[in-house]
Amino acid sequence: MEENRSDAIGYQIRLIHNQIHKKMKEKKQKKEGEPLTEMQRWTLRYLAEHKGQEVYQKDIEARFCISRATASNILAVMERKGLIKRQAATHDARLKKLVLTDLACGMIAEANKDIREMEALIQRGLTVEEIRCLKKCLRVILKNLGAEEETEGRDIEGKDSRKYR
Repeated sequence: MEENRSDAIGYQIRLIHNQIHKKMKEKKQKKEGEPLTEMQRWTLRYLAEHKGQEVYQKDIEARFCISRATASNILAVMERKGLIKRQAATHDARLKKLVLTDLACGMIAEANKDIREMEALIQRGLTVEEIRCLKKCLRVILKNLGAEEETEGRDIEGKDSRKYR
């Protein structure tokens, strides 16, 4: 017997994805005056994850596989928006390290809060055991789809969990 399309796991995952995306987009639009591009968000997250380390434009180029010109344009816009500052490196004044501003740190803190709230909303009504089982099932689905290399060693938010072991 053919399964009802709306009962299909892939369809249900797509509906969940759409709802999460919609709710997060609404929150971002309320909080951001001038919306950030995904690349700007990824750059902010990268800088936040490497806080305390010296990060340079070349690191952004390498991490995101983008050209020098593209990285330069992204960073120039972020600087104009007051999200980053370029400061002379401690070991070579010719190099400019990228530093998050207080504005960017506040935006990152708000985004992290939104993610925690979304995670709580998603988990509402589920027991600890159901959450554990769901995560296990989702890992199996990712593996079935060939994504195990992309997610191996990563936590639920995509951060490298191996460095915390």
